[in-house]
Amino acid sequence: MSPRLAARLREGTAQVHRAAERMTLIQALLRGLTDRTTYAALVRAYLEVYTALEAALVANAEHPVVGPLVLPELWRRRALADDLRELVGSSPPGPPSEATRAYCRRIETLAASAPELLVSHAYTRYLGDLAGGQILGRIIGRALGLGPGAGLDFYMFTEIGDTVAYRQAYRARLDGLPVDDAKAEAIVEEARRAFGYNTALFAELEGSALRGFGRLLRGRGGREQHEVLRAS
Repeated sequence: MSPRLAARLREGTAQVHRAAERMTLIQALLRGLTDRTTYAALVRAYLEVYTALEAALVANAEHPVVGPLVLPELWRRRALADDLRELVGSSPPGPPSEATRAYCRRIETLAASAPELLVSHAYTRYLGDLAGGQILGRIIGRALGLGPGAGLDFYMFTEIGDTVAYRQAYRARLDGLPVDDAKAEAIVEEARRAFGYNTALFAELEGSALRGFGRLLRGRGGREQHEVLRAS
C-alpha cells in the first residue's frame, strides 16, 4: 500500500498541470472568451474520452486496484452526450480527431494490459472536474449563455452534495489502494502521460479557439473586454 499516492500524484503532475493551464484554449475558456463551435468541439472530444474511460473502469471493476475507483456518481458520459445535443442539435457528430483517438486508444490499451494504470486517468479527469471544472463551468455558462440542462450538465455532479468533502474522500481512496512504491511511481508517470494526451487534444483545438477569440474581440467594445478579463 502507498499511503501517499494522492500527494505523489499531485506533486508529480504539478509541472504538466501548469503547462496545460497556460495553453491558449484554456486561457480563452477561463476568460470567457470562447465561442459555441469551439466549446462544442471540446465536448465532442471529451464524450469519446469519458466513454472509453468509463467502459474501461467498469470492465475492470473486480480488479483490486481499479475497483475502489469505480464510482458511477462521477460518470460524465451521459452528461456530455446531453450537452452535445444541446450545443449542436440533431446534427450527426463528425469522426473523432486524431488526438482524441490517441487518448482513447491509450485508455483501451491499459484496460486490457495494465488496468492499475487506469487510476492515473481517473485521477486526472475526475478530480479536475470536481475542482477547477466547477469554476470553468460557471465562466463558460456566462460567456455562452448556457446553464444546467442547456449545455453545462458536464459540470453538474447532482449525486454529490459536498464536492470538497468528496474530493478528500477520493484522495483517501487513492491512498488506500493496494499498490507498492514501484506501482505508485508507474501510476504517477501515467498521470503525466494523461496530461500529455489532454494537452494534445487542446493543441488540436487551439486554431478554432484563436478564431473564436478574434471574433469575440471584434464583436465587443474595449470596455466590455476589460470587464470580462477583470471578472475572471
